[in-house]
Amino acid sequence: GDPLAFTRGCSFYMIDEESGLIQSGFEIPEKAPPKQGFLNTLVSKFEAEPIRFLPAAVWVAYMYILFISDGILPGVNALALEQRTWEEVRDLSLNFFLVAPSLNLPFSPLVHPMLEGVFNLLLAWAAMFAGFLSDERKDKPNLLPFGPMLVGMQFLTSGFLLPYLFMRTVETSSDVYQEDIDGDIQTLVAEWRPLGGFLGGVGAASILWGLFARPEFGEFSERYASFGDLLSIDRVGSSFLVDLVIFAVFQSWFVDDDLKRRGVEKGQLEDLRKVAKYVPFFGLAAYLTLRPPLPTRKIAD
Repeated sequence: GDPLAFTRGCSFYMIDEESGLIQSGFEIPEKAPPKQGFLNTLVSKFEAEPIRFLPAAVWVAYMYILFISDGILPGVNALALEQRTWEEVRDLSLNFFLVAPSLNLPFSPLVHPMLEGVFNLLLAWAAMFAGFLSDERKDKPNLLPFGPMLVGMQFLTSGFLLPYLFMRTVETSSDVYQEDIDGDIQTLVAEWRPLGGFLGGVGAASILWGLFARPEFGEFSERYASFGDLLSIDRVGSSFLVDLVIFAVFQSWFVDDDLKRRGVEKGQLEDLRKVAKYVPFFGLAAYLTLRPPLPTRKIAD
């Protein structure tokens, strides 16, 4: 007869006396214990690299301060669902990368230029991490896939960056090809040479926009004062400044592994390595422009 299925719990069977075969059966399955693979893997990563506790702790603090706390950052917590918060997010989104206000489109809302500048600088910085999509490959899976996390960073910035950092898999290969990256679009974006220059330009334009655009907001001293007044009651706007600091601190976490998979050893390209790790935003833009490209198997063959 057919072999018995693997069962847990209690089972009852009726046996034919002549043939000795099972005629019927009744099983009372026991619930299987929950799988511990994800948790065990995560714990092993922290044990191997205790430095992971740093982004983990920052992430917990970030989520608590932004969504739950009152009194640490200005304004009400994000869970209060204040109407002005949603209106501000909507208006900033409509002016994404300053396209609508630059073209004077009729649906473009009026937003404080310094807030627009900070917002678009932050999103350009978040998009710049797409240059590290080679961090996600079939032979190097991460607990959290980088592609979806990168998309999430356009909405909750550090809320997605930090958990990826403390859960990602360390790079072990120095022999990586463009074809190893998951997905054709990801490969195109990750190795697109103008990516750093384009997003660096968006960031520079955002800074200039905050300083000089919308003359109705006055000269620098006047618009800076009004921006400070806005941030004093604005949880979302003040959180953008926190995000900029977090990005500046943690952009370096990708660089060494990215150079490693490009065949660059410690001690090589040290000036470029330092610029990428320690010059916020513009150093990363320069790195994406000047770093060695990943080879393709066609060229290698």
